[in-house]
Amino acid sequence: MTFLMNRFFQRFFVCALKFCLLSGWVHSGRSHAEETLSLRLRALLLVPGGTVASLHPMAGETVNQAVSIGARGLSEPFRAPARLFSFAVPDKSQATGYRALGNVTLPEQGDDFILLLEPVKDTFRAHVILSKESRFDADALLFFNASDVVIGASLGGSKVIIPPRKSVFGKPPAQGEKPFYQVTFYYQEEGNVRPFYDTRWPHRKDSRCYIFFYRSENGRLTYQSVDERIMPDAKAEVPVTP
Repeated sequence: MTFLMNRFFQRFFVCALKFCLLSGWVHSGRSHAEETLSLRLRALLLVPGGTVASLHPMAGETVNQAVSIGARGLSEPFRAPARLFSFAVPDKSQATGYRALGNVTLPEQGDDFILLLEPVKDTFRAHVILSKESRFDADALLFFNASDVVIGASLGGSKVIIPPRKSVFGKPPAQGEKPFYQVTFYYQEEGNVRPFYDTRWPHRKDSRCYIFFYRSENGRLTYQSVDERIMPDAKAEVPVTP
């Protein structure tokens, strides 16, 4: 009798253990899948002109459909296959059928990001920004300096320093009686400050701006800008490409 009871409890314990492990695995798998589905991205290509690249988000054997990423505006929202993934293009010479062009590492916290894709030779370097970054609200500016010199920006009197290969947030002065403010971009050469842009910009109540500095074909410093309208939270969610 004792022998039979011991066999019964052994079998019961083994079955219970398997059930717990299976439940944990299923829960973990669902949590990972749910997290992946919640990772919302948009991207901007940091190149002059109107170039558009067609890139596949890829993680391991998972390859999502291609996303069109351009330099004139943010891409449509799309999902990340994981917090660590690559952008890839079709390549029949690769075992997977795709060739990675650069890795993306998303922070552990947050589920809505902007990717600034900087070309580096034949790959992309991704600069990740929280979409709801507190320093990047209405009327704010995000500078990226792809040149070889430190650039300064004067925004209605306040100054911002933008080192090469860095993204820096800027904020215009509070709006007064006039709907605009003075903007000056400059750099130093042989100890002298040399402005290369000086004008007035309007205040933006419902948008923010990305500004990308680079050297033109003739070697002069210039910039390209992209405005992004900030959608009210109450508005319906924009469909996301899986």
